[in-house]
Amino acid sequence: MRPYALLLFALASLPHSAAAMTFMEANFVCPIDGQPFQTRVAASGTAFGRYFDGQHYGPIASPWPLPVCPGNGFVVLDRERRYGEAELARLREFVASAEYRGWVANDTPYYRLARQQALLGESEDAIAQSLLVATWEAGPRRYPRYAEEALAAWQRRALREAGSGGYDTRMLVGELQRRLGRFDDARATFEALRADRGFPGKRLEAEEADYRRKIVEAQLALIRDRSVAHARLDENGEIVDF
Repeated sequence: MRPYALLLFALASLPHSAAAMTFMEANFVCPIDGQPFQTRVAASGTAFGRYFDGQHYGPIASPWPLPVCPGNGFVVLDRERRYGEAELARLREFVASAEYRGWVANDTPYYRLARQQALLGESEDAIAQSLLVATWEAGPRRYPRYAEEALAAWQRRALREAGSGGYDTRMLVGELQRRLGRFDDARATFEALRADRGFPGKRLEAEEADYRRKIVEAQLALIRDRSVAHARLDENGEIVDF
């Protein structure tokens, strides 16, 4: 797996027994201007579980901070990657553009990362994941815009996965619909999951399958309450929302 993917999906693979959250200083070189810089990166963390949108909770940075060039805001994910001259020229033009400067001034690193990935021709799934993670760091003002873009990306992924289940994707689509206040759409998404004979999916442990069913019922309860809260289940299966 490429380094950017390792960083983006590290949250999903951290064991619950990992050490408490720690950080370390790491050295990078900005590919845009060649300037070395040092920044603080996450080294470890303990996840107790996830919210319905995939964000972890516990003594863990979620999302993990991204290395960002101090002079221009470019996100550096792969310290070993070497860009060709033509690719570098395109990146430098992109980073110098008024649009990118606006993202540096007004948007979060993961949102900016999604824009970089699109320019570099990364996969639609990688971009969808970055947009989702951007919603975790968005804050109230930016959340609606980020969630709209993430929803569109995850709906496209659901279409690509049509016929193969795609249950995790469909659950995220429903979550984003609910968080955006699209309660009729969210209800339809979760009712379709509940009615799907293949849900929650094959090759799952009984506990995990039961947990997914509980999430669907919790989502439908939140929709009945017209709640757009950031929510999860506690250890007793009760809804915790914020």
